Amino acid sequence: MFNLTLFREVFDQSRIPQLIASIDSANAQFNPAFCEFVGYTAEELAKMSMEEISHPDDMIVDELLFGELLNYHRDEYQLEKRYIHKSGEIKTGVLTVSRIREKLTGEEFLLGQVLDITEKKQMENAIKYREKKYRLLAEHSSDIIVLHKVDFTCLYISPSVQSVLGYQPEEIIGKSPLELIHPEDLIELRKQRFSDQVKETKFITYRCRKKDGSFVWIESTVKALSDAETGEVREIVTVSRDIEQRIETQDRLRKSEKLAVVGQMAAAVAHEIRNPLTPIKGFMQLLNAEKEMNPVYLKIVLDELQRVEVIISEFLTMAKPHTEKLKMIYIDQLVNQVVQLLMPEAKLACKQLNIHAEDSNLSIMGDANSLTQVFLNIIQNALEAIAQLGKVEIRIFPETTGVMIEIMDNGCGIPKERLSKLGEPFYSTKERGTGLGLMTCYRIIEAHKGRINIESEEGKGTNVRIWLPMESENS
Repeated sequence: MFNLTLFREVFDQSRIPQLIASIDSANAQFNPAFCEFVGYTAEELAKMSMEEISHPDDMIVDELLFGELLNYHRDEYQLEKRYIHKSGEIKTGVLTVSRIREKLTGEEFLLGQVLDITEKKQMENAIKYREKKYRLLAEHSSDIIVLHKVDFTCLYISPSVQSVLGYQPEEIIGKSPLELIHPEDLIELRKQRFSDQVKETKFITYRCRKKDGSFVWIESTVKALSDAETGEVREIVTVSRDIEQRIETQDRLRKSEKLAVVGQMAAAVAHEIRNPLTPIKGFMQLLNAEKEMNPVYLKIVLDELQRVEVIISEFLTMAKPHTEKLKMIYIDQLVNQVVQLLMPEAKLACKQLNIHAEDSNLSIMGDANSLTQVFLNIIQNALEAIAQLGKVEIRIFPETTGVMIEIMDNGCGIPKERLSKLGEPFYSTKERGTGLGLMTCYRIIEAHKGRINIESEEGKGTNVRIWLPMESENS
């Protein structure tokens, strides 16, 4: 069949599976690449028909086109065809069959060439399977799944949009869902430069207009799909769900929590006020029975009435909003003034009260009256915690972008189990304390964008550290 050695070498060494046969297919030769493609040797193939190595579903079209080739209705044909490998594996190739003529003799032959696309078909089938699976998930998901262009124009939207918003999918496709967002929420999203940050996964909450004109709260996850090579954003995927019921539940929960807190506060206030009222009532009954003024009874009644007044004052201080105007304060001078106020009391009780400022004129932006109340309360607590000859040390020093005020005492300390509850209303380590004073201190420091940290060890003392931001941070 081959007269030239060169053509035979090309045929045998080609990596493209090929076969050449006489026009009646009686004599066929297969190159090594074709043998490798179907898994049979050339000798095995010589004894087999093409039907034996061809997928039966593709033979009908192949035979039809082959017949047209033999009848001179065409000079060649091409089709995608499946072959059955010796191992049973299905191989796929693009088959091209041509009629060729030997110029010298005029003899005609058939040349068949197969381009192996098995891996490509497997990948395409895998992609189709994934697409089918994901589309199935999208079609049956209760969430609204949307595929957008980069400008947020809708390319695909899942059928669940009808149950959530009332629109048919075709009413949204080709439009931008941004048109449905409540104008106030859209302005807020634009302020956040949402579109510029779309490469990051974003979680957004907004109100969306339903087909009937009402609005419903929606929560969306936004994810960009980027080109693997260039990193350029090609498409955007959003997954959205109706959170109206969740928001309503949260609102009801917040209301119930507020009512619970109000109930607890009312009960606590009633309890705290009832304690001093009990002796007041008892001694007033004694005074009424004895029909004469007893100075001892009168002093107890007045003391208890003063205690009621203190409880109510602390409660009002805690409850009222802080509307003080901030101005520049030299914190070392302010703390020193508080120390001077408490120094006579400390000396009378034989207690030491020392202050040391590492730097002078440390300024912050704050309200002097509120901060004075904080330092009076905490330093007073420290003095009450120490015994005679005990001492309270106060240090003031700059720390990064703020000022640290450290108040240390060598008093009785606070048990570990009580430390975590400090700052809660009506919780106090003192026998007759309400806990409102320390809670007020926490609120004042938080209003100044500062923080309080309390460390204590029972029997060794307590360390209160108050950090306040410097003037430049608040100004």
